[in-house]
Amino acid sequence: MQKRKEKMEFRYYEMPKNELVLALTGENWVRSYGEGIDYLHFHNFIEIGICHYGLGEVVLGDKHYRFMEQSIVIIPPNLPHTTNCDPGTMAYWEWMYFDMEAVLDDMFSKDSLAARKMKQHLYERPFYFSSEDQPAMDHILRMIKKEMEEKKYFYRESVKGLLRTFIVELLRMRDGEEQMKRKAVIIAPAIEYVEEHYSKPIKISSMAKACSISESHFRRLFLDHMNMKPLDYVNLVRVHKACDMMQKTDYSMEEIAYKTGFENISTFNRNFKKIVEITPYQWKKSSANYEGKLLNYKISAQKGW
Repeated sequence: MQKRKEKMEFRYYEMPKNELVLALTGENWVRSYGEGIDYLHFHNFIEIGICHYGLGEVVLGDKHYRFMEQSIVIIPPNLPHTTNCDPGTMAYWEWMYFDMEAVLDDMFSKDSLAARKMKQHLYERPFYFSSEDQPAMDHILRMIKKEMEEKKYFYRESVKGLLRTFIVELLRMRDGEEQMKRKAVIIAPAIEYVEEHYSKPIKISSMAKACSISESHFRRLFLDHMNMKPLDYVNLVRVHKACDMMQKTDYSMEEIAYKTGFENISTFNRNFKKIVEITPYQWKKSSANYEGKLLNYKISAQKGW
């Protein structure tokens, strides 16, 4: 029996005459996204979505993201995607579609091959991020939106320049993510080293050695990628382990301090309060009330994630 094909919808948009941007903005776009729709769709232009409020899920190809206020998506043409609000809720998104082919043809009017290569780079993958994570891109998009809404004198020329800036910033974001991935690979052995040796004295030189790089290079790389110093990370891991022990064992505080690698109970108390903002005794007394505090210090929360 032939497998039933999943439904996919092609939503075609026609760019207004003499325009490079189609802006679908305003409160008409407050709605319960995804209600009654169980399939993906794709467009003929690159799509930009800016969320002003609401909660739900954005599906970009085979990846799923939790959206909220200040979420932004950049979706290449022909990429299956959809937006789904949480059941019974509404969201306010605004959408823009860019004619990047026209912009690139203008930029590379004498080199069609360069235009095609640039288009491949721009359409390589979608982007999902918050305005706080990418303030430069957020500013560019909001400027384009403002120009298209107000349509002041020479707005088309302004939009053309902003779209070129958009291309540059998108390429920078792409390159920045690639650099971040390379850094993550380099420092991964240090992360594993801490996980295996947190109960013992740990030297930064040992973490650097595990990564086969110099200590000074390691310190810079770790801070840049993890947004914290190596020693702060070690103490963070130890505090997480201590919380786990307090919940699952009857060890005394002194035993927990020793088993998680702290030199003494005083050092343990000081570092615990620095991270969780309360003492270990207070946390153990009512750990359920303080679970949320640890969520602000997730070990996997690298910069930009």
